[in-house]
Amino acid sequence: MEKVYCFTLDDNIRFMEEACRRNVSSLFQIPYLAMLFRQHKEFGCKFQLNMFYSYYPGSFSLADFPDTYKKELKENSVWLKFSFHARHNDPPFPYEDDAELLKGDFEDVMWIASQDALANTTTLHYAAASRIGCSMLRNCGIRGLIGMFYEKPGREALHYFLPPAETDKLRRGEFLYDAQTDMIFAHNDIILNQHGMGDIEDFMVDIIEKVKQEIHVPFIQLMTHEQYFYEDYPDYQRDFEEKLRTSLRILHKNGYQSAFLEDVIYSFPR
Repeated sequence: MEKVYCFTLDDNIRFMEEACRRNVSSLFQIPYLAMLFRQHKEFGCKFQLNMFYSYYPGSFSLADFPDTYKKELKENSVWLKFSFHARHNDPPFPYEDDAELLKGDFEDVMWIASQDALANTTTLHYAAASRIGCSMLRNCGIRGLIGMFYEKPGREALHYFLPPAETDKLRRGEFLYDAQTDMIFAHNDIILNQHGMGDIEDFMVDIIEKVKQEIHVPFIQLMTHEQYFYEDYPDYQRDFEEKLRTSLRILHKNGYQSAFLEDVIYSFPR
């Protein structure tokens, strides 16, 4: 496998609300997307934004988002794609045992952009879904799911339905194919908003060293959450962009190239 990384961002909705409120001519006038575009221009990074339908019931929703920007999203789909995440931020674990709810919410989100700008991988909110739910997603065109697969008990493992015995290889960066759902699973290595700048630098250096020692395969998955970008968010992180830039700089310095997960798993054996 070539040295490759994927970068996803979860809980996205606010940049679309801001675009509609300001009635901008281009989505890239919005600071959040302008920030991602800067990283793309500097490092060639491809980003996948996993979307909420709305942050909470009654707030701005994708139903309020006009078709005006679909052409621009299609034009930028070579580096920016969208996928489903959840209907709202709360409750946690919304699809743990409810495949029908998952199907309905998925359909309400995935009309957001043209087919060219839609990804066929995602991370479900809290990485929780039953085998039936994952099969439904596969029937809807989703080919891969990202989770955390922590060594923790029960739902805290953020592991969809997979038992702990099957997830060790995922934490080494390998993919796991589940024949019953025809779904490929991938492990997320780091959530940037959970770490300080120094920790991020240390982590990136450490995981690259593990790849050199063949403890980890040369596939690295990174992610963060949109809301930490905004000054009015209680846990706002003023170094949000610098965290992204630091991790990308280290990856590219060590020969890693950006890719969408769907392209990485395209040839994965079933």
